[in-house]
Amino acid sequence: MNSSFIAQLKKDAEHFLHTPADNISFNTYRQFMRNGDRQMYETQYFLRRKRLTTFGLLHYLYPETKTYTDALENEIWLVCNEFTWCLPAHLDRQFEEQDYQTYRQTAQLQYSVDLFAAETAFTLAELIDLFGEQLDDFLVEKIKIEIDRRVFTPFLERSFHWEKATHNWASVCGGSIGAAALYILNGDCRQNQIIKRVIQTMEYYLAGFEDDGACTEGYGYWQYGFGYFVYFADLLERFRDINLFERPKVKAIASFQQKIFLDGNHVVNFSDAEPTAAPMLGFSHFLHKKFAEVHVPNESVALTNAVDHCGRWAPAIRELSWYDPNLKGGEWPQGNYLMEQAAIFLSRIEQHAFAVKAGHNDEPHNHNDIGHFILYGHGEVFLRDLGSGEYHKDYFSDKRYQFICNSAAGHSVPVINGVYQQEGAQFSGEITQIKESSGKDELALDLSDAYSEQLQFIRKFNWDKSDRPKLIVIDEFALETEPASLVESFIAADLPFEQQEDRIYLKGDQETLEITFDKDKVQSSVERKSFRNHQGKIEYYLQILCEVISLDKDITLRFEFKF
Repeated sequence: MNSSFIAQLKKDAEHFLHTPADNISFNTYRQFMRNGDRQMYETQYFLRRKRLTTFGLLHYLYPETKTYTDALENEIWLVCNEFTWCLPAHLDRQFEEQDYQTYRQTAQLQYSVDLFAAETAFTLAELIDLFGEQLDDFLVEKIKIEIDRRVFTPFLERSFHWEKATHNWASVCGGSIGAAALYILNGDCRQNQIIKRVIQTMEYYLAGFEDDGACTEGYGYWQYGFGYFVYFADLLERFRDINLFERPKVKAIASFQQKIFLDGNHVVNFSDAEPTAAPMLGFSHFLHKKFAEVHVPNESVALTNAVDHCGRWAPAIRELSWYDPNLKGGEWPQGNYLMEQAAIFLSRIEQHAFAVKAGHNDEPHNHNDIGHFILYGHGEVFLRDLGSGEYHKDYFSDKRYQFICNSAAGHSVPVINGVYQQEGAQFSGEITQIKESSGKDELALDLSDAYSEQLQFIRKFNWDKSDRPKLIVIDEFALETEPASLVESFIAADLPFEQQEDRIYLKGDQETLEITFDKDKVQSSVERKSFRNHQGKIEYYLQILCEVISLDKDITLRFEFKF
């Protein structure tokens, strides 16, 4: 059992016992509809889930401690009495906000089923399975009623968009409902109906992956979406002897984690992913036992708190129950990883890493980032990806690419004639050449279709893996006519820098990155900018701009990034 988890749980529980959580007010509920704000409601909603999960875990560890049992029952009671288990950003208002006439016609309250409504059903159902004999009999029946009317009944009466989704919504919603049905509907004919539909939804989820197993939504969504696939698949195998782990692609998906870390906790955070993350050790242990090829990470980089920012029960209890103290982890393996269909390449050498992507601009949680790259050295990311911004009503609307982290303006890709890469599957690129050796890697990307301009654009990377690694980027442009402007843009970490006529120094804590270029071809500038990150906090970065001063139809530019 992970002692750091338990210490944190006790600390949080002590705080929660002396600090009752506020009930969500009507004004808080209305914030998203009024101004698009998600933070106010979701902060209170997820705090309730954190409290529920914390007391549930402590009751699991210390079933004789009445304080934890009483607190758990109280949190269950409060969750059962919530107006909705959905987030306002996800709910269908025709259901939760039905008018009186509709209610008279149907004689029942209507509910949406989103990620968190489904997760709540899974959580409460599993709590019954684990602790049903220790909980108040009425409360157990109350849980079953609420799960049935809020989740099972809507699911059986309607179809949902996420049932045919090829991303995390399918696995989380479907897997959670399926898990709850396995726990609660034993002997009920409705269980068969639900499980049949959920298995089909899981097939759609797996269809969202190519054979390389890459999660183009980002690492966090791999943990989340694939996690719930695994939780359901494990229960399905136990309850029904149906093995989803034998499905094609599952082993490759399970191995994605070891192919997406730069070093330590630093992630290749393309799409809506955060720059740092911690592997779930219990989850990794479970996957390793299913598939020996799955790398077990060091405990030093793993989660230190079983309860995540959303207070999710399913991953938390499995971090405790799946953790195997006899399994010893290791550093992320050095080497190269090409996820061919996702068009992501990662080279990981001692304390340094380089990653690049091609792909297209209509991926799940898409960013306009074809040809974008990340460069890491000695504990710091020098050329970075901004990752996920703050989720807001506009973030998932037609205003998505006004957010700098999603726009091509927030990525290390050129701007041609003042025009950035645009969103859409028609804007694409491919890795056309890879030459790998122990000392050097060479890649070529054809980015001609990444822009609306009629042009040929080849971006080449030469990655020198010596003791002092060096990345050379060569951009070759061939346009039909001389462009009015061409600007190379590189997104860097917010580091101290020194600018000279033909080079820029980025000064990290342990290393300095020297960026050199031809001063007769480009004129450089460095701007310090900011954006609102996933936590809603202001975060700064540097944008290095190199404007071409000698324009022609055919242009070749060379940039050297040397540690």
